Amino acid sequence: MRTRVLVLSSSTGSGHDMRAKAFENWVKQLYGEAVTVRIEQIIENASLLGRFGVWFYNLIHKYCPFLHNIYFFIVELFIFSNSRTVSFGGKYYRSLLESYHPDLVLSVHDSTNRGYFEDARNVLGNSVRCVTYCGEFSGGYGYSRNWVNPRADHFIARTQDAQQTAVKLGMPEERTSIFHKLLPPEAFEKRLSAGERISLRQQLGLEQDRFTVFLATGGYGANHHLRFLKELLKQADRVQVIAVCGRNRKILDRVRNWAKSNPQLKMHIEGYSSRMSQFLQISDTVITRGGANTTMEALHFGCPVIYDSLGGLMPQERCTVRYFLEKEAARMLRRPEDLGNILLEWMRSKDSYRKIRERLQGLHKEEDPRDLIRLILEDG
Repeated sequence: MRTRVLVLSSSTGSGHDMRAKAFENWVKQLYGEAVTVRIEQIIENASLLGRFGVWFYNLIHKYCPFLHNIYFFIVELFIFSNSRTVSFGGKYYRSLLESYHPDLVLSVHDSTNRGYFEDARNVLGNSVRCVTYCGEFSGGYGYSRNWVNPRADHFIARTQDAQQTAVKLGMPEERTSIFHKLLPPEAFEKRLSAGERISLRQQLGLEQDRFTVFLATGGYGANHHLRFLKELLKQADRVQVIAVCGRNRKILDRVRNWAKSNPQLKMHIEGYSSRMSQFLQISDTVITRGGANTTMEALHFGCPVIYDSLGGLMPQERCTVRYFLEKEAARMLRRPEDLGNILLEWMRSKDSYRKIRERLQGLHKEEDPRDLIRLILEDG
């Protein structure tokens, strides 16, 4: 008899879905057909209000991140009302539980814990297992209290800081664990040798001895690539750029046109890319918003992060940015001009760059995600 797992996610940003997919891929690798995984974007699929909320979230993420400091509190209060049952979208969710009849409900989103676990047990009985995997790096402002449902069988945090925050919010400590590296199998399979890194740079038309800056973006294309490229152009004799534009055709075309007009800056440009892991391994630094997944990949591959805070930081991004800035393992841009200053500092002082790499490496933990999958599926 197959074990059925229902993963509750939502496409607010891309990190939640990426962790859900990573979980599914590891399960397939470990258990094959013995375990069936269904990933459900439950918020947007269950109601029109939820669909609008997700759309609006991604809209302001792309164009005005600072507005999330208001939107965050609205969503916090709304979801916190799901103390005993799911209100909006509840009918869809309970029908899904009845038809799919999962043995395990795994939440990878802050808004899919309160009420969702209660409904699972009301529909399926106490035999259903309910687990949360929280992707935040730290507590404090931006850490949603809706991550924590004390009725969960297990709460898995990414760091000790995030775990202790969950305990303060009511999660029994004996039902918590820490595991920070929920990345897909390919992140572990695609480690490049020195020769492969040289070959990849050649394939991309890049030099071997230039400082390589990776302009990354989330899947929905939130970035400030053009503003940063104008600063990087001033150092075209020493730097080169990899630019990924996500699912944003407009910015992809604009970046390509800019590159044609400024051929003195050596560049490789892609839209939505499946080669993020490889690009991080051949880059000297990555510029990105405070997304937890991109940061986790950068940590995994030892690529120092420069956080893009132009337009303001979202509350959820602050959890990630705060964790690394407090440990002096990353830098942050408040204006485009800061980029040039940071790169000049690093290129002039190898010691300064070496220290930030060492501090980043000091936060890395060797983990096997298969241990996490077994913990979720087999513990209890």
